[in-house]
Amino acid sequence: MAFLRNLTKLYVYKNFIEELPEGLSKCTQLRVLDVSANRLRIFPAELAHLPLKELYCEENNLLQHIPVHSQQEDEVLTLKEITARSVLKDLKDGRSFVKRAIRHYPKVQEMLQYASECAVCGQSFLNTWLECVHFVDAHKILRTKTRTGIIPVRGLLCSYKCFNSEGHDYFGIAYVGDT
Repeated sequence: MAFLRNLTKLYVYKNFIEELPEGLSKCTQLRVLDVSANRLRIFPAELAHLPLKELYCEENNLLQHIPVHSQQEDEVLTLKEITARSVLKDLKDGRSFVKRAIRHYPKVQEMLQYASECAVCGQSFLNTWLECVHFVDAHKILRTKTRTGIIPVRGLLCSYKCFNSEGHDYFGIAYVGDT
């Protein structure tokens, strides 16, 4: 969606869409988003970064606010993930040797561009994450003119440690049979 940066209105109602791309946040001029009557369950994590004035999402099968607790405490990260997290941490330091050296490794740069940031601790990670959800008042948080109500927004967490920590409003996603 990076090539649609100047898109101001997107009407995709009644298209059987199951998921909106995370890259939607690249549409920095998007003011109107109509995704009514699709098959959406959750919105992209970066939705709050869009300058939306109107959001229409009626007649979707959006996730409901039903808390789920995790029993898992920790996970084993791959060497690739551990290395990526270390490099991503170094890249945040403007004086880092890694920041200067990485320009000579375009394949590494390309791989790291897909990194995400943990919604709880803010640390960067590559591809080991937990998909969670938090519920936001679209009118209040997104400042839309429309009275959309509470919508589920994807949150990516770097670990079960963050998921199990206190003081955040992210919930696990549990898929149950169709009702």
